[in-house]
Amino acid sequence: MGKLRKFFKPYTFRDRLMLALLIASVLAAIISLVFSYSFSHADVRDELIKNQTDAAGYLLDLSRKTDLSLDDMMTLTRKDGLSIRVLDARSLKLSPDTLVKLQRGAIHTVQHYVTELPVTYVMVDQMMLQISSTENGNLVVLALFRILFATISFLLVFAALSIVAARRIAKPITVMTHATRVVKNGNFDVRLPENLPGEVGELMSSFNSMTETLGRTSYLQKDFISSVSHEFRTPIASIKGYAKLLKIPDLSEEEREEYIDYISKEADRLSRLSETLLRLSALEQQSGPANLTTFRLDEQLRQAIVRLEPAWSNKNISWQLELDEMLVETDEALLMHVWSNIIHNAVKFSPEGGNITIRLTGENAAVVEITDEGPGMDEATVSRIFDRFYQSDASRHKEGVGLGLSLVKRILDILGGKVNVKTQPGCGSTFRVEIPLHPTRNI
Repeated sequence: MGKLRKFFKPYTFRDRLMLALLIASVLAAIISLVFSYSFSHADVRDELIKNQTDAAGYLLDLSRKTDLSLDDMMTLTRKDGLSIRVLDARSLKLSPDTLVKLQRGAIHTVQHYVTELPVTYVMVDQMMLQISSTENGNLVVLALFRILFATISFLLVFAALSIVAARRIAKPITVMTHATRVVKNGNFDVRLPENLPGEVGELMSSFNSMTETLGRTSYLQKDFISSVSHEFRTPIASIKGYAKLLKIPDLSEEEREEYIDYISKEADRLSRLSETLLRLSALEQQSGPANLTTFRLDEQLRQAIVRLEPAWSNKNISWQLELDEMLVETDEALLMHVWSNIIHNAVKFSPEGGNITIRLTGENAAVVEITDEGPGMDEATVSRIFDRFYQSDASRHKEGVGLGLSLVKRILDILGGKVNVKTQPGCGSTFRVEIPLHPTRNI
């Protein structure tokens, strides 16, 4: 009983497909059997009647054209599949009109029920003859017998072809099932063939894209955890080291203040790192602008410069602003983070008394270019500046956490914007940011 239940409720896709094909074949065979029987039943009946009436007509011709005895005529007429007998007309349940017609040379065929074989009556030399089929059974059996072999053959051939087809059709699904188990165990290097036609090929292509994305995500996650651990480990080690130094009993007040300042700076750096990581994590979950407002972009750029005044005034930085008046509709708070990070980097890497140029132009989109006179960057640096925790200048490692430009890139992705850098060593850098004037639907 358990095996029967397993057969009708298979687990694998191949077995379910095979069962579906077999059920379909049985239903097709039953339906075709019904239609075939409907036609075969009438054909068999008409064929039997024709054979019997032909024999009856032949007997009448012999009686009219020859002097043969009745037995001789019956012998000549009798053939395979037919039986001819002499009956007493009084024993037959025939109407008087039918008997009169038979006496005049008519041929009469009787079939009392649908399942009965037809019987034909004819009178030759004033003798009632009954012509019937020698087949055993009834008309239904004869009709079914003719189509039964074809039906069974159809079922067997269809079942064999169904099994072969099911195995072939289900093979890609079996391969994919195995591949998903491999991915489940953490191996994202598995790839499926993409040369199959139709939806299966598209499914395998999508599977490959999924595993490739998962592989990159897994790598980034491991790299991110490693980077976070490293970034936290360094200031924590510094704090522990300076805290131990503070325990030295004969420290001077000047040394003590110096160590306390170091601890305070490292604590501030940890705090900035935590806040930035939380902000970046929140942005990773955000898919679009949270608060849309319309504002003057040129005024926002001026506000960003004013907010950073303590940083650039100490370096005597001068500004050259070429800002067209421009209204944009976007998330104002998120966009301010972009300008704060890029302008702060321009100030940080500009030399004493340097100049920073900001241009705002555009018609279909707002284009902002921020140019500094810093040391510039090589191609290797440019390819990584938007990576998390990447800092090209090791001497400035303690001034930042290496997440500013990662935030910039993520925010612009959310707002539907773009950012790129034009730079070369010794010639400064230009950050070009493009922002849509109105929010885009597909971000």
